[in-house]
Amino acid sequence: MKLDTLIAECTSYDFKLMLEEKKPKSWLKSVSAFANGLGGSLFFGIDNDGNIKGIEEVQRICETISSKIRDYMDPLPDVEIIPHKIGNLDVL
Repeated sequence: MKLDTLIAECTSYDFKLMLEEKKPKSWLKSVSAFANGLGGSLFFGIDNDGNIKGIEEVQRICETISSKIRDYMDPLPDVEIIPHKIGNLDVL
């Protein structure tokens, strides 16, 4: 799947501008929905209109995502965190 071909959010993917570390339920709901459905992709660093804004501290954010999923979800969903570089911007 190429990120630049995505037009808007739907049932198979969701955009988050940033990782809300103090409100993990705001994005863990999407992880849970994808895990309990047909799967999907959650993109961090992209706003709701599909504009790529990027994120900083990619490694730390990846570790935080993994940690929050382990802390809050049972059973653990099968999750793959893939960093992408679009131009000079990082997205997950």
